[in-house]
Amino acid sequence: MKNLSIDKPKNPRFSCGPTKKPDGWSLNKINKTYLGRYHRAIEIKVFIEEQLSRIKKILKIPKSFEIFLMPGSCTGAMEAVIWNLFGKREITSIIYDYWGVEWLKDLKKLNLKVDTRISLDGTLPSLKDIPSNNDLFFVWTGTTTGISINNLNFLSENRKGIVVSDITSAAFIYDIPWKKIDVSVFSWQKALGSESQHGVIVLSPKAKRHVVSRPIPKIFDFLKNNFVINTPSLLTISDLAQCLDIYEKNGGLINSLKVCKNNKMVIDKWVEKNEYVVNFVKNKENQAISPVYLVFKKKIKHEKLFKFLSDNEIAYDIKNYRLANPGIRIWTGPTIKKNDLIALTNWLDWSFNKFK
Repeated sequence: MKNLSIDKPKNPRFSCGPTKKPDGWSLNKINKTYLGRYHRAIEIKVFIEEQLSRIKKILKIPKSFEIFLMPGSCTGAMEAVIWNLFGKREITSIIYDYWGVEWLKDLKKLNLKVDTRISLDGTLPSLKDIPSNNDLFFVWTGTTTGISINNLNFLSENRKGIVVSDITSAAFIYDIPWKKIDVSVFSWQKALGSESQHGVIVLSPKAKRHVVSRPIPKIFDFLKNNFVINTPSLLTISDLAQCLDIYEKNGGLINSLKVCKNNKMVIDKWVEKNEYVVNFVKNKENQAISPVYLVFKKKIKHEKLFKFLSDNEIAYDIKNYRLANPGIRIWTGPTIKKNDLIALTNWLDWSFNKFK
């Protein structure tokens, strides 16, 4: 290692979530005012509502839409949506990543009628002839496969069913077409680099008219609560506030999208000249700008590769999702620096030769 002249990334954190903290973030800058306080005190409720209002403003969520804070990150938020809003109509579930598979299991546990369209080979399943009466369910960006739907041009204008999307890896990156989505869920542990634990549900006026009648576990019964269901982590909310400050200071959505595109371009140009890896997603138009998932074209001792990169503080947590094909999964979100990605690719070139 001492004889190698390759510069290491200044920060080896390329995990797909929780992700690298934004530059300028510090534990010392956490607002400690509300720590150790009763979460239903007036000041605390105001503090939490302020952060949710900031999210609405930053993401340009329509004023008529409601926003709810949930326990259990994106998973808790999506479980709540499934229990509260699915069941009146047949559901068309579009699946191209492994989280979509997990949500499908939950739909089936409730014995719901599902039209499943699934493809896990790096291509999108068919988006044609989706019945207008059906509810529609999809993950915007598949973090496990690096594939993204990117736009909702395939949707008909006058849908009777509701459109539900997991936008965790798209929120704070894409300019989401909110008026085409009736229900969206996300956590802030991805693009913002904030801590996990809490999830968010964004609900359109139309969605509230689709509430089903079934017994709901209290932890998911967000529509009957005028505040958070269980005790929130005020440390996490304070961390969110700092990350939102940095996000806005850096230029918000416009800058975020620009950084992600430039970061992905670094990986794309490297892959074009590399003989060991290829993007898992066949159609470039459906490749997510974050994350990028690459599969091996040649045999690599990948477990030794990942251990070497981690042990030498070159790259943490870039191994493929546990159910996916062996490969490299790199978060290229707005907190990741271009020069760190360049340094990473240089080390990957060196490592491929060492561990082939």
